Amino acid sequence: MTDKEPLMTLKTRPDGNVAGPAGAETFENSASHAQADGLPLLGLFAVGFGLLGIFTIGPVFVPLALIFGLAAIFAGQILWGLTAVVLAVAGVLTSPTLMVVLGIGAFAAWLGIPLPF
Repeated sequence: MTDKEPLMTLKTRPDGNVAGPAGAETFENSASHAQADGLPLLGLFAVGFGLLGIFTIGPVFVPLALIFGLAAIFAGQILWGLTAVVLAVAGVLTSPTLMVVLGIGAFAAWLGIPLPF
């Protein structure tokens, strides 16, 4: 057996696990590998949806920002997730449609807080 055949060799990784044939990563290994040297995709999507929720169609993108933001927090991307949750709250406050659906206008009127529109 030669070292040039990747299908016939086993390589030991630093964590002690033995890797299988070349290109045969399991889902767990590929997910942790992508997370280690890749971008925080959940957080980036969450913040992107939060910004889209403020500046475009709020009823579509604000719930997505909230869901992806909470998922990013639970995935360990706390700063990205908290930023997305704050942007989702700002999206609710800048969307008249969401304010009507959630009844924030009636609640603000009950408290005596004037709304800007």
